[in-house]
Amino acid sequence: MEKLWILYVLIFGLLKGSREGMKKAALKKSSSTVILFFYTLIGLILALPFSGDAFLLSPLQIFYVFLKAAVVCTAWLFAMAALKEMSVSLYGIMDLSRMVFSTLLGVFALGERMTPPKAIGMGLVLLGLILVNLKKEGSKKPLTFPILLAALINCFLNAVSGTMDKVLMKDMTSTQLQFWFMFFMTLIYGIVLLIQREKLHWRTLKTNYWIPLMSLSLVLGDRFLFEANAMPQSEVTVMTVIKQSSVVITVLTGWLVFKEKNILYKFFCTAIVLSGIFVAVFV
Repeated sequence: MEKLWILYVLIFGLLKGSREGMKKAALKKSSSTVILFFYTLIGLILALPFSGDAFLLSPLQIFYVFLKAAVVCTAWLFAMAALKEMSVSLYGIMDLSRMVFSTLLGVFALGERMTPPKAIGMGLVLLGLILVNLKKEGSKKPLTFPILLAALINCFLNAVSGTMDKVLMKDMTSTQLQFWFMFFMTLIYGIVLLIQREKLHWRTLKTNYWIPLMSLSLVLGDRFLFEANAMPQSEVTVMTVIKQSSVVITVLTGWLVFKEKNILYKFFCTAIVLSGIFVAVFV
């Protein structure tokens, strides 16, 4: 039971990896804002039965959850923009760069020490990311700098959110955090839809069945992650490594579902990135 948090984080990683392919498929039928609104709305509905103690939080605690929601909302908008133009497997590998941002946040925001293994690990991560971007994707639309930048901004903001999780879970339960998180996410995306004057059609949920599947995966994955963060023995650095299991599912989805090319090369680049993460954390 002492190491149960490791299993929880592994389940989170596998569910997260499965969602990237779902997002890519969903984008073929609906706009990113519509997908994200329904995605979080269904997530909120699924979280409602477990939200009885959510209103016991103080206004300041609720505000902190709102800040986390705002960070993640922004991250996901950039993620959808990148994923729309990028292959699923490449996006999954690019997503590993959040390890670099997590390390830098630890050094500059939390005062952690930059050790030689961490520096070497970051170097390997960057090498793997550079190599995977040097390989031609074979598509008619070449990757542009704005697309890669959108993917990196998503990774940075997700690293910020991951750092916030450990802090927030010190003073609240996973059900409290999940309810307010999903509530504010739904509210923010609803406001974005109003600003964009984009029409909502409820039949979208029937024609684009990937959205409810994504929502179920999101709620389950986040519940496991929040529970892991609440366990005193859990370690953020080790959790960061375990989360990277998502890339295996993402690259396999790109190969088996979307018939993407250069999969062996992408697995090679992934191995370099993962080795860098391993060195940074365990050496």
